[in-house]
Amino acid sequence: MLRTLTPEVTDHLLSTQFFGRLGCAADGQVLVLPVTYLYDGKAIYGQTREGTKTRLLRQNPTVCFEVDELCSPSCWRSVVIQGLYEELTGDERQYAEQQLGPGRVPPLRAPESTADVAANADPTVVYRIRILSKTGRSETKD
Repeated sequence: MLRTLTPEVTDHLLSTQFFGRLGCAADGQVLVLPVTYLYDGKAIYGQTREGTKTRLLRQNPTVCFEVDELCSPSCWRSVVIQGLYEELTGDERQYAEQQLGPGRVPPLRAPESTADVAANADPTVVYRIRILSKTGRSETKD
């Protein structure tokens, strides 16, 4: 039977998972990508590297974020968030980095020259998704 999750169960699912999917679109391109994240009860936080995803998110900061928990094809819970992407700097970035902890972004390969080091001084992008709406659904076999 398909059910709507309560706000408490929705928040619990977001708080206990660490892997979700981020959907974004710009320039006629749509991406849905797996990401690790942190939910602090108010927003979604993550880290990534410069690339196609950050280019699209900067062009169109409207995103969809999804987290699910699967037991079987007929037993699952899912939360879908509509939100706004924003890159963090200063104290907000430092807060997010501390909350996320190490290991959320794979290490870079060793630079081949000193020019590579200068060009990529800090390639990590720390971001927040401001939640505009969230819905949760579940299905259980009765």
